[in-house]
Amino acid sequence: MRALEGIKVVEFGDGVAVGYCGALLRSCGSSVIKIESPKNGDSVRHLPPFAEGICSPEASGFHTFLNAGKSSVAINLEETGGATLAKQLCLDADVVLEALGPETANSIGIGYKVLKADSPSLVMVSLSWFGADGPRRNWVGNDAIVQALAGFIYPIGTKEGPPIIPGGYQAQITGGLTAFVATMTAMIGVLTHNEGVLIDQSILEAQATYSESAGVRYAYDGTPSVRKGINKFQPTYPQTIYPTAEGWIGVNALTPPQWRACCELLGATSLCDEPRFLTSETRNKYAEELDACLIPLFRTRAAVEWFHEAQAKRVPFALVPTMEELESLDHFEARNVMVEYNHSDLGKFSAAAIPWKFGATPLQNGGTAPSLGQHTRDILTEVLDLSDTEINELVSSGIVTMQEEVR
Repeated sequence: MRALEGIKVVEFGDGVAVGYCGALLRSCGSSVIKIESPKNGDSVRHLPPFAEGICSPEASGFHTFLNAGKSSVAINLEETGGATLAKQLCLDADVVLEALGPETANSIGIGYKVLKADSPSLVMVSLSWFGADGPRRNWVGNDAIVQALAGFIYPIGTKEGPPIIPGGYQAQITGGLTAFVATMTAMIGVLTHNEGVLIDQSILEAQATYSESAGVRYAYDGTPSVRKGINKFQPTYPQTIYPTAEGWIGVNALTPPQWRACCELLGATSLCDEPRFLTSETRNKYAEELDACLIPLFRTRAAVEWFHEAQAKRVPFALVPTMEELESLDHFEARNVMVEYNHSDLGKFSAAAIPWKFGATPLQNGGTAPSLGQHTRDILTEVLDLSDTEINELVSSGIVTMQEEVR
């Protein structure tokens, strides 16, 4: 039996964060019903990579990664009848995840207060870029905006150049993971007190928490974030990536013992006693001079040689693999980190699974993502006990859509 087997989740709204939270709950054994717009579906359906490079709601590999194993129900929430159906599905659930935007759920009659009146133990997670209140709650957001406002981007880049955006969906993945943790905490509360809760999850605040080192440093001693150069971060150095005879090596000497061990490994113990490099603070100050000393030494051997010798001596060096190398990493293979996903057009592909393992209960990772509206009829029949006649009337009125109509 899986950890969350029997827990019913309803997920609706757009974006990576809510999708990732739902994916984590599904991996732990929950059943997840995803309510989507009949017109275009979740916006993640329109994110690459696409089969044959053609953008369509059924061609996204990223959508498959976030939604494998979920059930898709296509309901028009702009119609009163659609909101009523969504409410009924929510009242049958243990957890509701929504990312419709501040006040949207309330405005269509499926807000927490309305649902709680009929389902006191319901856990509802409201995900948004900036939270449910505050002066910026209605701002339009995206990953770059949130990473910037969280202080994550400003320190990245060259001294004279602009801040660099890391790219990807880091803020949304962080928001989804944080929402999952909050959900699990709330579910423990339900078991203890039989009382549900509304979780207001701001993606910005989740990202700001994960940007903690710069924020704590500034709050503690007033040290501002500065751009020192590519892969040069406060407060420690070296904390960077160096070229080798073959490949790149990540070097992370955070403590005095690690710095001394690094120098011993390189056969350059004299650097430990060099006044410019005695402390982390001075190494930061003279980072360019330190690089000039270290780079020629690292270029004498291949990255894999440095890595294995460093690990044997408990020095925290890291290889910098390509995605192709990462997929076949022996450690990942031994721990079954990469799991198989299926896509009707892309075929089979591998991606990282849920990032933890339970000792006694299996996870359900990978699998196939649903087509838009694939499970509309099944869910309306099995969960809401609607007849074929009632469902056909909903289809005729444009309130719901079946897979065949979507296609």
